[in-house]
Amino acid sequence: MTSLEWLLLLVPTAIYLFYRWSVATFDYFEKRGVPFVKPVPLLGGMWNFFSGKMHMVDAGSLGYEMFPDSRFSGFFAFRKPGYLIHDPELVKQVTIKDFDHFADHTNVVPIEADPVLGRALFFTEGTRWKHGRSGLSPAFTGSKMRNMFALLSNYTEGAMGRLVDDARRDGGLELEMRDLFQKLGNDVTTSLSFGVEIDSVHNPNNEFMRRGKELIATDGIQGLKFLLLTVLPKSFFRTLRIRIFPKEATDFYVDVISKTIKQREEHNIVRPDFIHLLMQGRKNELKIDQADDQLKSAGFSTVEEHLQSSTENSQYSDLDITAAAASFFFGGLETTTTVICFALYEMSQNPNVKQMLQAEIDQVKEQLSTTDSKLSYEVLQNMKYLDMVVSETLRRWAPLGLTNRACTKPYTIEDNNGTKVTIQVGDLIQIPIQSIHRDHRFYPNPYKFDPERFSEENKANINRSAFLPFGSGPRNCIGSRLALMQTKCFLYYTLANFELELCPKTDVPIKLNKRSVSLDTLSGFWFRMVPRGEMKK
Repeated sequence: MTSLEWLLLLVPTAIYLFYRWSVATFDYFEKRGVPFVKPVPLLGGMWNFFSGKMHMVDAGSLGYEMFPDSRFSGFFAFRKPGYLIHDPELVKQVTIKDFDHFADHTNVVPIEADPVLGRALFFTEGTRWKHGRSGLSPAFTGSKMRNMFALLSNYTEGAMGRLVDDARRDGGLELEMRDLFQKLGNDVTTSLSFGVEIDSVHNPNNEFMRRGKELIATDGIQGLKFLLLTVLPKSFFRTLRIRIFPKEATDFYVDVISKTIKQREEHNIVRPDFIHLLMQGRKNELKIDQADDQLKSAGFSTVEEHLQSSTENSQYSDLDITAAAASFFFGGLETTTTVICFALYEMSQNPNVKQMLQAEIDQVKEQLSTTDSKLSYEVLQNMKYLDMVVSETLRRWAPLGLTNRACTKPYTIEDNNGTKVTIQVGDLIQIPIQSIHRDHRFYPNPYKFDPERFSEENKANINRSAFLPFGSGPRNCIGSRLALMQTKCFLYYTLANFELELCPKTDVPIKLNKRSVSLDTLSGFWFRMVPRGEMKK
């Protein structure tokens, strides 16, 4: 045979063999009698996302809509089969009651590949995660949040004051809210996590802002890496030394943390922020306070801590402290910005909600003025309607619409029709938070933005197993109190200082950016901001 004839034979054969390999696992659920979303060769269920037809969360949750009578369904992340858990009670079972069978996330980052992200709590597994979680949990109690609240409140009040001055000088401001609150969130998170005060609104090119954008990027190559973490083995990232966070960004934060710690130790500087708390943890001095019992709740969305707190033998290196601070930065900034933007958008479409929240804020503002007091952590937590608005925003627009677990011990589940399957070690399960939050069986008229669901009279009707904005079980979000505190504080000072009017360039209804891994919109959230009492009718 000639070279051309060999080539004509080998190429189709190679293509055929590649095709057979790409679909070799696709009979997995059919053999087990499990309903599943029909996969596309090689890409599995990811085609709808990569083609731009669906947002990643919608593509990953498709089985929930297709098989409403099932407790679970099957999906394929590329070639890898996984189980989508539909039933909130089954979610509770695998995340809490039988947690030891699903103790890890699937997106584990090897320290050898990324020495900072690999130490961050969300991306660790096994003993390292358990030790880290129990050691860090005392840093997120109510008393620690109260101690940090003065830093948060003072910064936010000052930032809003500067924006009021800008608006009066310019006759109002037209700003994109995600950009604005990313800057404000960057500044306050930099203050709380790294002990540095900056002003990114008026100095947007500062290095903390530039490096912060690099850390929170969930699009492009970095977004693809986060997606691949879910389906590719950690050995892939370890062997190829694939970093998730850019090295230049992490080196910058390691240097900042090391210098800050050295300066504080040399000069006995105490500042109620995360660096101080983690330095206490390094000395085994970070403890649960007596006041934490009274400050346990930060609102309806507060999650429960399931592990016993312990900082004994916590050998936190500067790199460990950097990883903790960077993970708070990465997780907290995206969550608070998303909730604030969607809350403001929903209030623009529901004027009665805005009026009721405005009335509560004005009442609190008047009471503080009468007693010559400043906004405190306790006063913020007692704002019932503000908590209702934030809770409903978290339900309607969950920042993390899909979460996962990896099976660590074999586990058998049973469907409503009696079909039993055993999930094996290493298998993937996903929990469709967004789909559960928008299910009419748990929330009547689920696409209506209705904070009254969370009123004192109605909140007892909510199935807590079907409300999962910060996850469930021991691997829920450790920073939920911080995220709620920051979100509420920003909303309070924004509405206390400004009248907001939605700009025509903002899509109504909202159109999601289907190419983004996070919850984002195509047009952004553009608002006109005018100081209170100065809006021209």
